[in-house]
Amino acid sequence: MNKKKQILYIVNGETGFINTDEKILSSFSNVRKTVVETVLDCFRLELLLNFWFADSILIWFASTHTIPAVLLNYFFNKPLFIIAGGWDVANVPEIKYGGMRGGSRTVIGRWLLRKAYKVIAVSKSNREEIINNGRVHFSKVKLIYNTAYLKNHHHIRKRKNHILTVGEINTDTFLRKGLDYFIKVAQRLPDKSFIHVGKWTDSNGRPCTKMINYVKKISPPNIQYMGFVNRKELEKYYNESKVYLQLSRHEAFGISAVEALMGGCQPIVSNCYALPEIIGDSGYIVKECIVDETVDYIKTIFSNEYNLLKPTSTFFERFSIEERKKSFMRIL
Repeated sequence: MNKKKQILYIVNGETGFINTDEKILSSFSNVRKTVVETVLDCFRLELLLNFWFADSILIWFASTHTIPAVLLNYFFNKPLFIIAGGWDVANVPEIKYGGMRGGSRTVIGRWLLRKAYKVIAVSKSNREEIINNGRVHFSKVKLIYNTAYLKNHHHIRKRKNHILTVGEINTDTFLRKGLDYFIKVAQRLPDKSFIHVGKWTDSNGRPCTKMINYVKKISPPNIQYMGFVNRKELEKYYNESKVYLQLSRHEAFGISAVEALMGGCQPIVSNCYALPEIIGDSGYIVKECIVDETVDYIKTIFSNEYNLLKPTSTFFERFSIEERKKSFMRIL
């Protein structure tokens, strides 16, 4: 009988994709998940013991919470893997977003990536950011697509005439997630119903209504802001809405866009970073005049002559839990 691998899984908080990866890892290994928040955590007995027993270490994001693990690994010398899937390797100066915009954070981020045994990218676009911004040799980067899934695929033939977008609302995400574009599109289509689903937070992810109050003030009456909803309710929105908008200025992957497509929505996405790669021929990609093109695509989708662009079976396989599990098993 093969002994299960011992994996130390280090995160800096709880999110849907972090929890999904924990379930995937637990299906083939013994996982010890540890939340690390500061550099001083390297002196925690729990972290030291977990390092001692681990065969390998997997960390989400190359940021300050990764420092204790890298420092401890000078002594333990275990295979250390970093999933660099977002802010940590981004450089988008026009919205002041990304850990690779220069300064001490860039220096620290590159050092962390340099100390990893392998760096895991969640898309080809993300892989380019790791190589170019993080200055990681391509041979050290492994592409493992993020996973997206729906428990209930109800491809309802008669859908509600809703235009949906999903994402957290705070001062950092307003421009990055393209919420300003979403509002402008809604203003141009006053006869259409727009729905936003997602938490209202501050820049640290804590519940906060300051930004949502501003957003509501500048929004037309045809947008409904639902706030956080449970998973079952979210899937209902995916299954019932006709159009999904993701007009982001940066996405390392775009889980919500993939989930919406799996739920039968017709996606319209910006031509930014991973979104065109992820959606491909299964939706519309807005290339230049974002608001004008999006309005035209929505009118096309709502027309009687419209034929739905459907994803292929390989689309679902590429982002399946099983595919990510196989990749993790090969590399870890």
